[in-house]
Amino acid sequence: MNNLNKTILALDVFDLRKAESLIKDLSPYIDVFKVGPILFLQSGKEVIKMINDCGKKVFLDLKFHDIPATVERAVKSARDLGVYSLTVHSCGGEEMLRLASSVENRPKIWAVTVLTSQKTTPEEVVKRAKLAKDCGADGVISSPLEIETIKANCGVDFEVVTPGIRPLQSGVNDQKRVATPESAVKAGADFIVVGRPIIAAENPVAAARDIYNSIKNISK
Repeated sequence: MNNLNKTILALDVFDLRKAESLIKDLSPYIDVFKVGPILFLQSGKEVIKMINDCGKKVFLDLKFHDIPATVERAVKSARDLGVYSLTVHSCGGEEMLRLASSVENRPKIWAVTVLTSQKTTPEEVVKRAKLAKDCGADGVISSPLEIETIKANCGVDFEVVTPGIRPLQSGVNDQKRVATPESAVKAGADFIVVGRPIIAAENPVAAARDIYNSIKNISK
């Protein structure tokens, strides 16, 4: 695996300066910052450069799903921006996944199985995870409820990145399949993605620190 902190912060904010403040304040506890469509459409290359300049890593979560050649070019563009990891949709199919994974010196590719706001079955998630692995992806995005099953079917080195993380004191909001940071990491999550429980907290630094401390000594 790697020595990065397991918590990825979802920078789901509209303002670049707010994002910069969060990155600087939370840097002791966060190594990877997720840039999704909200912030990317506002700030694009600027926010990616800012994160890289701060010595942190960018998880570009744009969930590419298009014809294979277009996704391949998108992966190359992300690589040229210095992105650490990115998402593609597993439902894009085998050809798209294989072509995306074939890009030389590419970022990590994490395939989305089923969004944590949607209901599904473990069988469907595992089927998509197996497809992603067979096509050369580095891992998948999956709810905490399927971590152990994916690891059992795809191997411990196949990365599982889990949104739907909610500390005990947090509400589930629009998520359907959730778990605490501790239970997700104990189940084998390589990274957990946390947004509102940190960003919307009264004290984001304390919230990030609490999650960091709760999982830092958990071994898989």
